[in-house]
Amino acid sequence: MSEMKVVKTSCSTCGSCCEVDAYVEDGKLVSVEGARNTPMQSGGMCAKGAAAKQYVYNKDRILYPMKRVGKKGEGKFERISWEEAYEMIAENLLRLRKESGPESVVFYAGYPKWYRPALLRLANAFGSPNYCTESSTCFQAAALAWRSLYGNGICGPDMKNAKTLLVWSSNLYHSNTPMSGTYQGLKKRGVKIIVVDPRHSVTAHDADIHLQLIPGTDGALALSMAQVILEEGLYDKEFVENYVYGFEEYREYVQNFVPEEAEKITGVPADQIRLAARTYAGNGPASVMFSASPIVHHINGVQNYRAVFSLIAITGNYDVEGGNRTQPGPSSLANEFGRVRRFDGIEAIGQKEFPVWFDLSCDEAQCTKLADYILEEKPYPIKAVFAMGLNHRMWPQPEHLQRALEKLDFYVNVELFMSESSNAADLVLPACTSYEREEVHVGKGGRFYLSNRAIEPVGEAKNDIEIIIDLLKKMGLKDEALENGYDAYMQHILEPSGLTLEELKNHPQGMQGKNLFPPAVKTYEAAPLHTPSGKVGLKSLVLERYRESHGYEGLPVYHDYRAETKIDRNQYPLILSTGNRKPQFFHARVYRMAWLSNIEKATLVEIHPEDGEKYHIKDGATVKVVSPSGEMVGIAAYTIAGKPGVVNIYHGNPKGDANELIGKDYLDPISGFPGYRSYFCRIERVEEES
Repeated sequence: MSEMKVVKTSCSTCGSCCEVDAYVEDGKLVSVEGARNTPMQSGGMCAKGAAAKQYVYNKDRILYPMKRVGKKGEGKFERISWEEAYEMIAENLLRLRKESGPESVVFYAGYPKWYRPALLRLANAFGSPNYCTESSTCFQAAALAWRSLYGNGICGPDMKNAKTLLVWSSNLYHSNTPMSGTYQGLKKRGVKIIVVDPRHSVTAHDADIHLQLIPGTDGALALSMAQVILEEGLYDKEFVENYVYGFEEYREYVQNFVPEEAEKITGVPADQIRLAARTYAGNGPASVMFSASPIVHHINGVQNYRAVFSLIAITGNYDVEGGNRTQPGPSSLANEFGRVRRFDGIEAIGQKEFPVWFDLSCDEAQCTKLADYILEEKPYPIKAVFAMGLNHRMWPQPEHLQRALEKLDFYVNVELFMSESSNAADLVLPACTSYEREEVHVGKGGRFYLSNRAIEPVGEAKNDIEIIIDLLKKMGLKDEALENGYDAYMQHILEPSGLTLEELKNHPQGMQGKNLFPPAVKTYEAAPLHTPSGKVGLKSLVLERYRESHGYEGLPVYHDYRAETKIDRNQYPLILSTGNRKPQFFHARVYRMAWLSNIEKATLVEIHPEDGEKYHIKDGATVKVVSPSGEMVGIAAYTIAGKPGVVNIYHGNPKGDANELIGKDYLDPISGFPGYRSYFCRIERVEEES
């Protein structure tokens, strides 16, 4: 008789964002319950019950190494052994390194993120500067904007001690569900909450003030709030005088954004702008809760976010209790994330176009234009891509990248599922889900966990880091952290904490790190900031460096995409915004799971009822969305959450992918991020017969 057992593990469906209980019978996953917030990044939903089983035992799961036998893109593969696969990779990559140089090989990390430092180590050992990740369109532009001001990693909100929380375009209930309880707790203890969001989201509904702006006008709104704060003397004069660079030029520039003028740009009433500015500056300490991508998915995204982050400095809410600071409470160090430096001895892709990306280094190359680099062989030929979890639907005009991948000499994708992106590969390797591997997690407050393997890997799947270690050895490459095997690498991660892997295995509830140090505030008093001026750079000297060559501006200057984009607005009158979170979806990962994808039979094109009436489109009608770059068919869905004149579409659905509508060159010139959330389109009725 079989026995049911409960194993604590991490959720694979949402990218290991939460701790769950996996119920196992006869060695197979039966169901999953959850979720509890754990140390991993949040940003998705928890897999439960049927969804977890549909994920792990999906018909598209890759069970064995598979070699292409048909034409590229045809999707015809045959099973081979792991040894054959490793031989094939080593032979091709080493040959191309000899013929075209190590830079001709791109190492790419998609989702999830747990193996990234190990893949970077493999790229470094190989000698390639071209280690890239999906953060070429997610998060890193926000981090770049922050570093341009403060010179360090983003400091999160100290919500425990804040009296005001400014949530800038983050819908917690859909994108950061474990934090929704904390958010509700803030309301109960009387914290003033301001939400900036183009949509009336669930999070905005609970706010004291909702600034519902037109997509892409965040910079103008932040500069207008700054104008009120400075005009009314609500800024922190002592902090500004001692620790801020470029203040007088900044003060002069924000005078262009008095609330009455900003109202014309943003659509937010002037009195609401003043109320929000006075609340944030006058009811301190105050924190800003940032989001990974919404603000930087505009062609003025970096400067927009610089304008937002500047509010923290002028109000003196940087690195203080209740403001934006490193996580309060004891912390413990761990190796790997943020500690492995990218090899930069050779020019990387994206370095000429986006130099600040490299000057304010995130230890990644910028690969938004990867398809062009492959097809045009500039700055040099790209011959191969070794990818783990590459999804071409992350890029604007994804079919453009798919065609480029088919042109490569050699392309490998390590994946869970036989995806469309894998169809272009020469070799596809099976990866484990998080239910099928052990993994060290580094938590808040210096707590460490080892998630358990709930079930044995399906087929011949291996965990990503084991694949990386095997390849390192097969190619005869050296890396001291990887070359001694998987357990030794996990121990390497733990080394600064004073804990051992064996201790964690014996403590499934997790352990506090032994080498702790107390948190500090106002660290800028003891040492200069890591910026060229040593102060908060309201005027960035790094950006100023490229004023002549790239047209960058040191101040957080606002450029309006509606005025500066040469697109016929009579032909494309609506603003197109893609990517707003939905609670059942996590990017394109779960469209193959019927339990979730059947909630929506087709891609929903969300429009305001006023636009439906204006363009004679009924709720539920089949519509075609046309942009200057492409078109797609979906189902019209009336919503009053957004503003009239704005079309919202979630991304990643192969039945109608919104990213096909976004121009591949419609990019922020500083970060290279696509303008996913502020492009242009029109909508047309589709006859029922078609």
